[in-house]
Formats: sequence, structure tokens, C-alpha cells
Amino acid sequence: MGFFDDLVMSEEPAVERTALIRLGPPAEDEGQYAPPLDRFAPAVLPGAEVVGVGPEARVLLTGWSVWPRSVTMHLTVFRRTRWQSGGASRQSGLRVGLRFSDGRRITTLDIPETRYVPVTRGPGLETMAMTQQAVGLIPLDPGGHASHRSLFRTAVDLYAAQLPPSGEAQLVVEWPDEGMGETRTPIDTAAIRAAAEQAFEVWPGLEPPDPAGQPSGTFTVLEMSGPPSFLAPPLSPRQLEERRHEEEARRRYLPRADWTGMGYRDWGDAALIRARLEAGAPPEARV
Repeated sequence: MGFFDDLVMSEEPAVERTALIRLGPPAEDEGQYAPPLDRFAPAVLPGAEVVGVGPEARVLLTGWSVWPRSVTMHLTVFRRTRWQSGGASRQSGLRVGLRFSDGRRITTLDIPETRYVPVTRGPGLETMAMTQQAVGLIPLDPGGHASHRSLFRTAVDLYAAQLPPSGEAQLVVEWPDEGMGETRTPIDTAAIRAAAEQAFEVWPGLEPPDPAGQPSGTFTVLEMSGPPSFLAPPLSPRQLEERRHEEEARRRYLPRADWTGMGYRDWGDAALIRARLEAGAPPEARV
């Protein structure tokens, strides 16, 4: 019996699948504004270090996801009080930055740059649209799942498109609204650069897909909060009952060399009696 056989239906109707889009070789600007999630499993450097302290808030550096040429910094903000406010972002909110050994500085306050992206406005009508693109330490949306956000805990993922150079580097955090003064924390750049060598490339040497099978313009996917749709769900109560009947039927005709468990109606089941006899149940036994 397979590992999952008792937790799934024995048969499920086949579904015809149609390819929506296929992954091709990386684009020239891949990894410039977002991590290469589709191509690499990053090396993960864990940690749990307080990098900012206020009267009602704490900011923790909880680790790094390191890609071959870039890095994602994982911060977690813990608060013990949620304040009522207008809800709009304020420049006196949380500020995060990295200072490198070569004197460069990247922050969450770096001025966005203008970026042109392809947009499809109809069949065969593709044009370019202008958008503002965050640079520096780029905030990534960790998603609305409960594992990432709660009432007093918020994950903050910040992406840097380049690995920090060798030498001393500092993580700088400040949050005036929470009374959190400027705090500088040394960063182990040697460990980050070493981890970049351990990032695993999942699809090396991809060939360009057939353009006829690719959608035109930008392809997006909307995901609702909850587990991924491809995760097999548990059996429903109705399916559990069906599965129970299947299992009872399977066990009913298992070979047995005796007449144990035979009820009044079972003596009218020729297939059951034949299975018992073929297994060695004595035909002259007194039952």
C-alpha cells in the first residue's frame, strides 16, 4: 500500500491541462527589481537578532535569502500596541538602510526610478507603459497569509539587487513614530557572499519556448489568501464515507483460511465464499 493510499480516493477523474505559459531563459534585467524566484532556491542564513528597539516596538533581523548575485533581507516587526492613525505612510515611519564597505548606501527611502513595461491593450496591440519602480532596498510583499502577518507581528522582506561587497557593512534602522532611534548593526558580508555560492539553480540551460504557445503582453496570476491551489485537500465527509466503504469492500474479499466474521447475509455472497475456500477455509467446518 502506498503512503497516502488511505487518505485519498482510489480513483479521480482525469483533467485535461492546457499550458498557459512556459518559463524561458532569463531576461536581461532579471533580478534587478525582484529576486529570481522562478529559477533558484536561495541559500538561507537564519538569525534572530534585535536591530531596533522602541518603547512599544521591536525590529528583528530574522535571516537572509541569498541568491547568486543578490540578497533578500528578512525583518520581523513586533509591536505590543497598535495605534489608531490615518493609515497613510509617513516619512517618520520605519526606515531601513545598508551601508557598505565601499561607502555606498541603499535604503528604503531611495527615490524610485521610471520604468517602462510592455502592456497589451488588445489582440496584437502591445505598447509600453510608464511606472514608478522602487530601487535600493526594495520592499517585497510577503503576502496576506496568517503565517506572515498577524495583529502584533509583521514580516518585512527587503530586496537588494546586488550582493554586498567584502568588508565591513552595517544595517541601519530608525523609526521616529515608534520612538526608535538610529541603530547600527554589523553585517557578516563574508557569510552572505559564501552563501551565494550555495544557491541552487533549478532550471539550468532553458531553451526559449515556442512563441505561439506564449501569451502576449504581461502575464499575471491572482492568488487569494490560503494554501496553494495545487496542494491536495483532505477528504470531505462524503469522500471519507465513500473511502470507508471502499476499504470495507476491499477487506471483505481478502483471502482468509477460516469463516470468522461471516454473517447471515454473507452466506449468500458466492464470491466471498469462493475467496475463503480458495484461501484454505475448510468446507466441512462447523460454523
